[in-house]
Amino acid sequence: MQIIIRPSQKKDMPQLLELDRLIWDSTNTPVLLQWDSAEEYEKAYPAGTQILALENDRVAGYITSKPPTSLPSNRHVLDMAIGIHTDCQGKGVGRRLMEYMLQTARGQGVRKISLRVLSSNEKAIAFYRANGFKEEGRLHEEFLLDGKYVDDVLMYRMVD
Repeated sequence: MQIIIRPSQKKDMPQLLELDRLIWDSTNTPVLLQWDSAEEYEKAYPAGTQILALENDRVAGYITSKPPTSLPSNRHVLDMAIGIHTDCQGKGVGRRLMEYMLQTARGQGVRKISLRVLSSNEKAIAFYRANGFKEEGRLHEEFLLDGKYVDDVLMYRMVD
């Protein structure tokens, strides 16, 4: 699989909108990320704010990272989120995006990467653990999704 990693561009917005429609559901997010238009998507994620993995000009996945707060004392931490096309999961796309994000974070003086994942999303938790993340905390029965209570798992990894 030939993968190109690059920042998002305006032309990617329709594909990113469709990717979010495909991958996000009540098994992996408490809030469905549904956008009405590519313009609406771009307002939330302007060009250049996501790192994309492309396979033959198709968006295979993305990763986002940003400081969790605007506090200067918290700028050494990034919150991250990742989304991988269902056809590309388990093929190294997520690992490539994670490696790129970590390399960039090192260059920016970031010390810690944090994320949140639903306890029902076992594949994602396994992926994060395989990429050096550890559980930092758990908000028990934080969400009621499809009639079941689900924990919100807080994970982190230090940037070497």
